[in-house]
Amino acid sequence: MVSIDNIKQARERIKDYIKVTPLQIAPHLSELIGASVFLKLESEQITGSFKVRGALNRMMTLSKEEIEKGVITASTGNHGLGIAFASQQLGICAKVVFPIGASTVKRDRMKESGVEIIQDVGYEDVEPYGRQLAKDHGLTYVSPYNDPEIVAGAGTSGLEIIEQQDEIDVVFVPIGGGGLISGIATVIKSMTPTTQVIGVQSEASPEVYDSWVAGHWVESEESDSLAQGLMGGVESTSITLDIIKKYVDRIILVSEDSIRKAMRFLFEKESLLIEGAGAITTAALMENAHEFAGKKIVLILSGGNISKEDLLTQIT
Repeated sequence: MVSIDNIKQARERIKDYIKVTPLQIAPHLSELIGASVFLKLESEQITGSFKVRGALNRMMTLSKEEIEKGVITASTGNHGLGIAFASQQLGICAKVVFPIGASTVKRDRMKESGVEIIQDVGYEDVEPYGRQLAKDHGLTYVSPYNDPEIVAGAGTSGLEIIEQQDEIDVVFVPIGGGGLISGIATVIKSMTPTTQVIGVQSEASPEVYDSWVAGHWVESEESDSLAQGLMGGVESTSITLDIIKKYVDRIILVSEDSIRKAMRFLFEKESLLIEGAGAITTAALMENAHEFAGKKIVLILSGGNISKEDLLTQIT
């Protein structure tokens, strides 16, 4: 398990490289819900998403031998961008296995950072393929979520939330592999245990939800989603499954139409350019508005790596 002390150590380690992201009131969303809704803008992080927190923390804990050999990861984009930034800052050679058909905006930004992009397989195969390449070439595989240092790095966002706003009733967090919610839930339940932690997944990619309901890992079918950043499934041995089981109060599945409406609302009403994976928490709140009236709510907007043109195409 990852402890609150691990997360505090991670913050000290990475603080010179990252931003403390804003936690700001969402006036139009607050009015719509009848609640005080705050947005944690990880979309304004240095690479456009929270992922750089974990990537830096993991890369900064590599051994000298691991640094010399280099690293490889599998990513739908934001984790790859985090690894690219960390490798550039720390002088470590990195490769990213990136799914066929994934965001060209994220692919192009990774290329600009100098990492090698390997685009041979689809979403469901990127992790096993990345691990196999690591084994074949003697590289260190850096998981997007299944690693204590990745979870601890992601959890630094939770420390900021606690310091930025007190007496929070509910925190909504996106779930892909579960690294972000594992880190944030560890912080929230350690420091303000009465605060409810709710995870959100797309109906198109429900593996963590299905595993949480079953009480053990189950494999689920996945289809294309506006929340591409949450796709790719989760490894059966992931440490995040146990952390989620221990700390997360509830997981909500949302429809693609709800994600689209949330992206549109954030763009048109709150003037925010948020990708589907980041807007999914807004979708969950809007779908279940009646349950949360009068509450103080934090929504994690985990990433904003989408062009205005792509967003307008997706929401129309």
